Order: sequence, then C-alpha cells, then structure tokens
Amino acid sequence: MVMVTIDRTRLPFRMNTEGYFLDKDGNVLAQISDKSYVVFPGGGIDEGEMPEESIIRETLEETGAIVVKPLKLVSKLQIVWGPNWAKTDKQKLRYNKFKGDEMYFFCGTIHHFEENSKTLEDTWKGEKLMSLNEAISFLEKGKPFSEDVKKYRETQLIILEKLKKKFQKGKSG
Repeated sequence: MVMVTIDRTRLPFRMNTEGYFLDKDGNVLAQISDKSYVVFPGGGIDEGEMPEESIIRETLEETGAIVVKPLKLVSKLQIVWGPNWAKTDKQKLRYNKFKGDEMYFFCGTIHHFEENSKTLEDTWKGEKLMSLNEAISFLEKGKPFSEDVKKYRETQLIILEKLKKKFQKGKSG
C-alpha cells in the first residue's frame, strides 16, 4: 500500500459564509447544536455565487428566514483546519480538498420566516431564535478556546457583542 502525502499548504480555502440576523426583539438567528456549540446560518459559496447571495440562500434553506437586503459584511477571516478538525465523513472529504475556510461574516435583519418546502440535511428543527445574551454566554462557556477555533470563536463573540450594543442603543435612542 502506497501512502500519499498531501501538501496542505497548496490546497485552496473553502469559501464559506455565516450570518448574524436579528428579529425586531433583538433575538439572533441561532441554535444550539448537539448541546455543545452555537450554530448560525451559513455554508459554502457555490461556484459563480457572490458571498451575500450565498448567505441569503443558506439562511433560507436552513431556517426559512427571509433577510432584509442589503446585508452588512462585518468580517472576513481565513481559518486553517488543524489535523483533528474533521469529525464527520463530510468534513473528512473537505479536509482532503481544502486547507480551511475563508469565512465571510454578515449581519442583518430578519424580515419574516417562510415554511421550508423541502427538508435538507442542514435544515434546522425546533427553536431558531435565541437572545444575544444567551448566544454570547454559551460561546463564553467554551473558553479558553483551543487554538484551531480561537480566531473563529473570538470573531463570533466580537460580532455578537457589537450587535448587542447596537440593539441596546437603538432601543434607548
């Protein structure tokens, strides 16, 4: 048996999006997944698709939420996956094709929800909104963050804290 070693530094980044969308009450579109981490809508950018188009499509497919356009691009981050990153078969396939994610983070407002006409692998079930405080608190419980997710989790917390301040300012002013 011949072992083939991949030069991971030559692999491209997987283009990816993540969205932070608030309802009129200041709740963020988020879910706790497997009781271990908070997930926000998002996913891979299809070929020929712009990042904003991707997050709008992914958000609708996963949650049924229609968001108000235009969205605000609030951060961009490249994350190199560590050797223990891939847990699922899907992630293991991605690990052999990409060195990590190039993430585009968007913020915006939820206009309304539509019923999903089809159920996909990533379709959310159950509650789709949580308070900003709950999302922040849940992420904070993961500290100290491991090196492979540190920049990503810190970016998530920065975005959520800014949204919280902006929402509170909007309520009082």
